Amino acid sequence: MTVGEKIQTYRKQLGLSQEDLGQKLLVSRQTISLWEKDQTVPTIDNLMRLSDIFGTSVDEILGSENREQNRENKPYEAYQFAFIKEELNEIYCLQRKIIYKRPILFTLLCILLILFSIGSSAPDLMIGFAFGMFLIGTISHVKGIRAYNKSWKNSIERISQATYEYKIFEDYISINIYHKNEKIRESKCYFTDIEQIQQFGKWLFFQFGGQSFIVRKSDLKENSAFYSYMYKNPSKIIESPIPNRWRTISIILFVASILSIFGALVLVGTVSDINGLFTENMWLFFLLTPIPIASIIFGFILKSKGYKYKKNIIVGLIMTFLLCVYGSFTFMF
Repeated sequence: MTVGEKIQTYRKQLGLSQEDLGQKLLVSRQTISLWEKDQTVPTIDNLMRLSDIFGTSVDEILGSENREQNRENKPYEAYQFAFIKEELNEIYCLQRKIIYKRPILFTLLCILLILFSIGSSAPDLMIGFAFGMFLIGTISHVKGIRAYNKSWKNSIERISQATYEYKIFEDYISINIYHKNEKIRESKCYFTDIEQIQQFGKWLFFQFGGQSFIVRKSDLKENSAFYSYMYKNPSKIIESPIPNRWRTISIILFVASILSIFGALVLVGTVSDINGLFTENMWLFFLLTPIPIASIIFGFILKSKGYKYKKNIIVGLIMTFLLCVYGSFTFMF
């Protein structure tokens, strides 16, 4: 018999209605009905009151079948984390450094592009395009950074007032969030649903369903399932150490991709000084597209092996696009 069936049986043996039993327990009739339909389970306090009313033990109400189920559902690992504001501010500073890298790189790239365009006497259309890209990108990045900062400040206040409980089972993680000892949220995350795991100093961030959850590495067991998951799914690890040889290749291709646009401008400018034609020589931009394309390919190779790859792919795509756009000016004008 299920817990609900046992409650119903004991209640009828005493000749009590659902409303009568609810009054004795100080709960509603609907609550009793949900228990008996096995849609909800009584709390420990209510189970103890039920045992007093029915003149039986809590174990008898739960039944051997339910106890066996509880044993099977016992988590392999269980953690509780409470984060103070100082700790969250430290995490915020680590994340902010990564957020600021892209706008700084974009700004430097645009400034160099504008300077090279002016220095090589490029057409006004190209200079205007460079200025427009710089302004649009700057506005977009500023808005993104402001929204990120505002979101984090609100999150720090909310997270510092909550307690996070993680229970790890065979194929999923149970996540419970408490505020002032009251459960305000319960989530179930299967390992296959985890989108990625990020490492920020002393913490792990695992994400699923668009939500991020913080885990303090120092509190984890040495053979924790979090680490096991990371090792079995290397493609989802954000900060994985890259061998020195591959790191060197990645940096060289990254820098070469950025410089390819400037190298193309120098090449076009040099040839134009010889034949006096600038727009007709713009097709030379296509000659340098293999460099960013190689960066893209290498980025996907890194991705397949579980290493950091985004910067090579992103810069490669941007530079390939710009080289193709400028190279097409020969045919457009």
